[in-house]
Amino acid sequence: MGSVSIYSRRLVGAALALLLGFALASALGTPADAQSAAATVAGRVVNATAGAADAAVAGAAVTLHMQTLETQDSVRTITDAQGRFRFEGISVDPGVTYAISVRYQDALYGEQISLREGDPPPLTIRVYDAAYDMDAIRVGASSLLFAGADRATQTIAALEIVKVVNDSDYTFVPGNQGPMSLLRFGLPPGADGLQVDTRLLGADIVQVDRGFAVLGSVPPGTHDIMFTYRFPYDGGETEFTKSFPFGADSLRVLSPDEVLRLSHADFGAPEPVSIGERAYQLIETAGVERGERVSLRLSGLPSATFGDRVSGALASARYEYVAPVALGAFLAALIPFAIWRRRRTATQAAAVADASDAPADGQGVG
Repeated sequence: MGSVSIYSRRLVGAALALLLGFALASALGTPADAQSAAATVAGRVVNATAGAADAAVAGAAVTLHMQTLETQDSVRTITDAQGRFRFEGISVDPGVTYAISVRYQDALYGEQISLREGDPPPLTIRVYDAAYDMDAIRVGASSLLFAGADRATQTIAALEIVKVVNDSDYTFVPGNQGPMSLLRFGLPPGADGLQVDTRLLGADIVQVDRGFAVLGSVPPGTHDIMFTYRFPYDGGETEFTKSFPFGADSLRVLSPDEVLRLSHADFGAPEPVSIGERAYQLIETAGVERGERVSLRLSGLPSATFGDRVSGALASARYEYVAPVALGAFLAALIPFAIWRRRRTATQAAAVADASDAPADGQGVG
């Protein structure tokens, strides 16, 4: 794979930037004298790994973050023998966003707090023992959308949403056992224009062989990794191949009818579906194995003219701004789509059950 240009590392680096985004609280009617108020933020840090029984974490560094659109500040304290921490005299400003973070065994934890109603209730920040075994991580659902094919640049825009699942009561910390123990995601050959969005605290994005890795710890639960990229094609059809280092419980591939035609030798013919008022093709499969590579045939692609190739650079630049918007729209569309799919499956199952229970023609009951 060629070099991957990472145009955006959204919500990575600083803990507060990952925790929050800006709510612009001043627009919500906080009293004018709120800036002169002072608040107290207190709570405990406990270990929630099984066997620890919410044991107090003593000696942990707890940081209170205070951030505006232009500035960032923080204060730090250390938990006592009971795992307690306390910040007093915190200036309350409607233009400031507040959050608490704590680092424990190489992992970062935290949450946003609100001081709009005065002192918040005592906080309980649950941390977990660290685990470095890759088996602690799996991918639940993986969704892939081929959003568009650009005739001028001969590239296809792809958007993916991967649900990373940690079913244990340990926090997975990547990289302790070398490069292959990273939270990795495959990209097709020649992929470029990568943009990644994740809420994993303290995460960063790096290029690795055949894809990228998210350098961030993964606490128990389900976490979305969303990313967009483009990859080249040549001619009216191409083979799309990508690896699944963590496998996937389910894989869903979508494309609008007017963009390209999907096919796969083993997954069967795509199913026609509608999302909103747009017609899509859908391929679904379950049980993608760890390390498996999946190949799809993409056909019906537009071929570039000479004039298209001249204007290709301009279209390439526009992609950097369009991709995040398209990703958000795709994510929003998948929610009602998934609900509709479940309801339709349940309705079909009920109809089959009713048909099997009905008497055959010409037969009575009893």
